[in-house]
Formats: sequence, structure tokens, C-alpha cells
Amino acid sequence: MMLRRLRIEHFRGIERADWKIDRRLVALVGAGDSTKTTLLDAIGLVLSPSYNPQFTDADFYNFDLASEIVIEAVVTELPDNLVKESQLGKDRSGLMPDGKLVHDPVDDAEECLVVRLTVTPDLDPIWEVIRPQSDDARPISASQRRQLGFFRLGERPDFHFRWARGSALSGLTAGGDGASSVILDAHRDARTAVFKAEPNALHQAAAAAQESASTFGAASFGELRPGLEPGSSTSTHALLLHDGEVPLSSLGLGTRRLTSLAIQDKSMKDGSIIAIDEIEHGLEPHRLAQALHRLRQRTQADKLQIIMTTHSPVAVTALSAVDIEVVHADGAGSTSCRSVPDDLDNVQGALRSAPDALLGRRVMVMEGATEVGVLRALLRHWDEQRLSAGMDSSVATGAVLVDGGGGAQSLQRARNFQCLGYLTCALLDNDDRGIDPRVTSTEAAGVAVHRWSEGCNIEHEIVRVLPLAGVQEVVDLAVEFRGEQSVVAAVAAKLDGAGLTGTQVATWLQQALGDECALRSAIADAAVVKKKEWFKRQDRGEELAGVVIAHWAELADTHVMSVFEGLRDFAYPDAATSGAADYVVPSSDE
Repeated sequence: MMLRRLRIEHFRGIERADWKIDRRLVALVGAGDSTKTTLLDAIGLVLSPSYNPQFTDADFYNFDLASEIVIEAVVTELPDNLVKESQLGKDRSGLMPDGKLVHDPVDDAEECLVVRLTVTPDLDPIWEVIRPQSDDARPISASQRRQLGFFRLGERPDFHFRWARGSALSGLTAGGDGASSVILDAHRDARTAVFKAEPNALHQAAAAAQESASTFGAASFGELRPGLEPGSSTSTHALLLHDGEVPLSSLGLGTRRLTSLAIQDKSMKDGSIIAIDEIEHGLEPHRLAQALHRLRQRTQADKLQIIMTTHSPVAVTALSAVDIEVVHADGAGSTSCRSVPDDLDNVQGALRSAPDALLGRRVMVMEGATEVGVLRALLRHWDEQRLSAGMDSSVATGAVLVDGGGGAQSLQRARNFQCLGYLTCALLDNDDRGIDPRVTSTEAAGVAVHRWSEGCNIEHEIVRVLPLAGVQEVVDLAVEFRGEQSVVAAVAAKLDGAGLTGTQVATWLQQALGDECALRSAIADAAVVKKKEWFKRQDRGEELAGVVIAHWAELADTHVMSVFEGLRDFAYPDAATSGAADYVVPSSDE
């Protein structure tokens, strides 16, 4: 079986969704509260083999009981038994290659069943098979739905370590009475062992009870003695998997969950539709990667379909880009699912370089590590100020920083995330005229592109507008990172070998014959000498941001301020109207 389409109305956080599926391995990713788990729950309910799953008022979108819950699933690759004329063979529809549903499975249409679950305000669920262009509907029973092969893996892990009714281990046991026979024999042996035990305090208590019963004329007992209550041959729940003497239920969460998943996987039949929520829960990266590898093998070899959710960057990195489905909730009840296109340029590299971006809402692609560090420090500072004012932080707005790798590659990564439905901006250097056409096309595609002044990178832009006290702080940081000799030599080289002494900018200015513009340019040039860069690390970028924050009030009306405010407005949608522009002005005690 294969789920090909899911339509939802009025269910939990989803007022409407229409998801078309054409892949066997699907990993749903997206920001928190994007309704990923709700999608899995909807699949489980419409294909549920349960006779009577429980619903509450909370299952209705916004608790609105005026509208019914409607969940429709289109399933293909149907089992032969289910499409017999005596079953649901007359109720088959057709799915065209373009995803359109037709009344009959004719010509190029693939046969399918359209299963609809309707939940009324009285909390009564109704399952039916429907056909497009028709008002006819036929009930589908729980046993018929069971043949559609849906399983939810990973839930109740300890349950599947037991030979209990409905557990995976019970399903793997050859013969219907295997576990019951073991339990019955073990119980009988235990009864015999208790009967044969040497006299002990239990026997003394039994003898006292017999003597007292005799005085009351209760009965004429032959010999009262301790013994186990006879067991039932069906009480197999106590039969539990052990590793040697150790019950598996006592092991760590990751081991228990992964072992349970493996047992359930082994019990799956070919053609099953499997859902797994938060597959990474409790797993270390190496075990998560192996689990994903195994699941991919199963989808390829055994015609399983696996639909999972994940919040793990490790999982995003381990998966192929085409396995990923990005889920967006627009805040007004509409949920969309967007596949990663096969032909999206270098999307695999973009996702593996910044997997956490898929788990946010607003992607900020930076030119490189320095910019990531600077913006991270600014966001933290803005967050502190906003939180103290009762406003949302960048974490709450879902802003995620991405190292774009520079120039054209940064633009491509920004386009990739924008194509996947994320609000995206980019911060670029402005010293390469060759990428100007791509900047224009990227902006036309909807990416907000910010650039420094012409000819500048972030070091040049900052050094040229800071007051001299701030430039001195930049030099002091460079000395801390690179050492005095390296810094002095690098700046002197950019001044045509001028003899510089010490590390005081005021002294350098005198030795540079008072040409402040030339000195600022030399310091900025020295900061970006290849393989000797001062700030080309995220942590050093954060230190550089500290200088900017300290002199924020003195940067008013500069291009630096304009760029940073634009990035701030992107990270915080309310920033432009909240007065947040003043938040980074240091308080009087800083």
C-alpha cells in the first residue's frame, strides 16, 4: 500500500490541508507547531483499524463544533483481497499521473481507494469509501481498514517487549499458543516448587490457620499449605524479553525505543504504511543514522512507505534531500507540505551545511562565519532587550542563522530555502561586481538581500565608521587573537611598509602622517589577509559585535546601522513598529 494524498478539514491545528505524496520515504520537517505530528495523527485515524478511537472537543479546530472533522486518504497498491467484488472492488477510483482523482481506474489512472473519516460534533466517527464526481459513499469496516496496512511505530516501546495481545513479539511468535504454553508450564513448575519447599514460616502460618478453622468447624482439611494460585494459559503479559538475566524494560530509553522499533519493523508485512513520530527521540547520532539507513533500505526493497517527523539536524543531514517534506502552518489554519524538488541546484549541500534552518521559520543567510558570529551576538543582545520589554525573542520568531559560504553560493543557498517556503534574507559583501546579476534575480525571487557599501566587506564597513576608540578595540581584539607582532606587521604591510610601533591607533595615526582614512583602510585590509584573518570565526565575530554594540549610538545614520536595522526587522516582524531600534543602546551601567 502507499498513501498518495491526504486532505484534512477542521482537525486540531489544521483548518485545511491538501497534501500530495509520491515518495516511499518521507521525513516531515519544519518549525515547532507546524502541525507535523497532527498530520501523522490524521493518517493514523483515517486508516485506523480500531473500532472506536476516542475523540474530544479538542480535536476540532479552535474548539469549533459547528463544523465536522473530515480526513480523506487516497491509498494505492491495494491488496488483492480488498479489491475483490465481495469487498471494495466496486468502490475503486483512479489516480491520474498528475494527481487528479477520477471516478474509475481506467486508462492511465492507477487504482485507488479514497477513504474518508468524518467526526460529527457528537464525537461519532464515520468511515466511508467515496468516489470523485459521486455522492455515493460506502462504509468501510475496521477489518477492511486493517488490510490497508497502517502501523504507528515507536509508541509504547516496552509493550512490544512482552508477549501481550497485539504486541509485535506476539505477532512474531510461530503458533498461536506458543507464549501461553510457556507461561502455563512455567507456572505449573513454580507451583510444584512452592509445594516442595522446605518447611518455613509460611507452613507454620498455614498450620495455625488449619487449627483455628477446626475449632470453628469450618471444614475437615487434610493439610493446609502455601501454594501459587493456578494460572490461566492466556496470561502472557508477564512474559518479557530479557538480555541474559536483565529485562529489556530496565534499559535506557534509546536502546528500548530502537529495539522496540526493530521488533515492530520485523513484524511488518510488505506494503505496509508506517508512521514514526520524532524518530530521533532518545537516540545518539550514530544510532539515529543507522536507523534511517535501515528504514530507507526497507522502503526500497520491501515496498513499505514510511512517513516520519523529525526535529533533529542529524536526521536532516543523514537523509537525502528528496526524502524531506517541509511543513508550514500559516497561522490561519492552513498547512502546506512542500517536497524538496529533484532539480533544485545544490540543495543537498545547502541542507547538510545548515540542517537546523529547516527547523526554523525565518532563514538569515550570512556571507560567512564572521557575519554569523556578529549577527548571533546582536540577536542575543536584542533578545535580552526585547524580553525585558515583554516582546518575543528571535527564538520565538524562528530566526535561524546560516553560513552561506560566500558570494554566489550564499545567494544559491538563500534561493534554496526561499524555494522551500521559508522567509529568507541574505547578507553579502559588496566587493564582487560579478554577482550583481544574481543579486538582482535573487531579490526578484523574494529574498531580501542586504549588502555593505560598494567595495566593502563587514570588516571594512565597521572599521571605517567606528570612532577611533572603537577602532582601537578592534585592534586590541586582533592582538588577542593573532598576537602583537602579526597584527603590527599586517597593518604596516598595508601602509607600504610604514614603520609602526606598539599597538596604539593614535600612535599609528601619527606614524601614518595623519592620514586617518588610509590607516582605517589598512587596518580593515589587514583583518582579512587570507589565512591570517582576524575574525573569520563565529566566536571572534561575536567579539567584534561587542565593539559595535558598545558604540551603537555613535553609528547613527551610517550604512552599518541601516544594514543591521534591516536584519533586525527581518528577525523580528514587529521591530519596525515597536521602537526596537533603540534596544541596543547600552544602558548607563554598561
